[in-house]
Amino acid sequence: MRITFDEVSVKRTFRWIDPATGRARQETKKFFQTVSPFNRTASGEIKSREQIRFEITREADLWMLRKENEAREVAQKVAA
Repeated sequence: MRITFDEVSVKRTFRWIDPATGRARQETKKFFQTVSPFNRTASGEIKSREQIRFEITREADLWMLRKENEAREVAQKVAA
């Protein structure tokens, strides 16, 4: 018997121009968690779909900020 759990996911795509080559680049990442009895909060309650969506959206936004900062730093190094 196989049990499957619903997946809640968010995708983010970061696009930039590579300063070294001048070519367009992109990186896509999928952030996900499942709605299951094993996915619990710190207090031991099962996470709701809304709680999971909030967490993965925050994680995806942080990833995008990190990628933007990395791209900006690389562009500054190449320009210098």
